Amino acid sequence: MHGVGLCDEYPSIFYAETWEAVGYDGEIGLGMTLCVESYMGEVGGDEGIKLEQKIEIAATGVQRLLSFPYEEGLMPLRWSRS
Repeated sequence: MHGVGLCDEYPSIFYAETWEAVGYDGEIGLGMTLCVESYMGEVGGDEGIKLEQKIEIAATGVQRLLSFPYEEGLMPLRWSRS
């Protein structure tokens, strides 16, 4: 995940295994907007895409800010394991 705004992708919130080296030491609070990225591609492969959703931290929980469907033509190929 990462923030949205004038400061590039701050705060960047990394994976648990890299938290000690590059983890975010601030707080996530009400009203913050974050981008949640999901990488779609073969593990160890050369190609893939990131699908991103913007969310808002609200008093009632996490609210998705975008509700458009993904276009099938933009979705990654289904990877087969041989």
